Amino acid sequence: MTIDVSPTKPSVRAVTLLYDAIKQLTDRVVLTAVFVTLFFFNYATNLLDAFANIFAVENDLIHSRTASGAELLGFVAIAVILKDLNSDRVLRRWDFLALVGIAMASIYPSPLCRAMAMACLGLLFIARSDKRLASLGQLCIGLAWINFWGAIVLSLIAHWLLPIEAALAYLPLSLSGSFSLDGLIISNDSGFALMVAEPCSAFHNTITATFIWLSLIKIQRLDFQLKHFVILAIGVAAVVLLNTVRIGIMAVSESQYFFWHMGPGLWIVKIVMLSTVLSVFYFGLRPAQQRTA
Repeated sequence: MTIDVSPTKPSVRAVTLLYDAIKQLTDRVVLTAVFVTLFFFNYATNLLDAFANIFAVENDLIHSRTASGAELLGFVAIAVILKDLNSDRVLRRWDFLALVGIAMASIYPSPLCRAMAMACLGLLFIARSDKRLASLGQLCIGLAWINFWGAIVLSLIAHWLLPIEAALAYLPLSLSGSFSLDGLIISNDSGFALMVAEPCSAFHNTITATFIWLSLIKIQRLDFQLKHFVILAIGVAAVVLLNTVRIGIMAVSESQYFFWHMGPGLWIVKIVMLSTVLSVFYFGLRPAQQRTA
């Protein structure tokens, strides 16, 4: 009597079928699924929070956690790069396992865990020979800096950066002779004193401006050139100047402090700063038009 034994167990067949199905997916589809997951778990809640505050009777957008325009622009740049992948095979076999781990890590409700997941995805791709993957890595590192690592770095360098920013804001005020500077505190003869703290620093805004610059370069499919870094320096200098002027105005009086720190002045500065950065980068990074004979 003979007994037929199947050489393949049902569980093995299932794994084989799953592997074959994954092989049929293009790398662009796989990466799109990963970035959609990252966007959903990192920013969807913040966007809903923003919309809820906009339409609330007493909105509190200042204290709500919202996804900034820079982050949204970054994902537009990622979408442009993913579109350029077409049906090309750019991922290695072990990349798929890493992508699954990164996507799962982003689900865990921890800012540190999600920042590490985004940073790991960036490190996975940033040194690749394929420029499209390298660009995705650069954008991921930039997103991680905006959301988490930038604040960590600022806390480490604040002890020497903030006195410099306070001194820059005090410099034009010192011409009047009614202001004095003591470390981080700018005071005047009326008795009002302003301490320059971490939220007042231009550090966060310079990171955001740099990421906008990077995103626009990727959207326009440009290769890095020296003139692009000159444009970045101009944009960052404009951000620092506008923030310094804001600190100086807030140091004038308590009413100016409330207006420019948590009132309409805060949004005026944000809009002016964003408009300035976008204008500098748009016109500075715009490819030169080819002249036709």
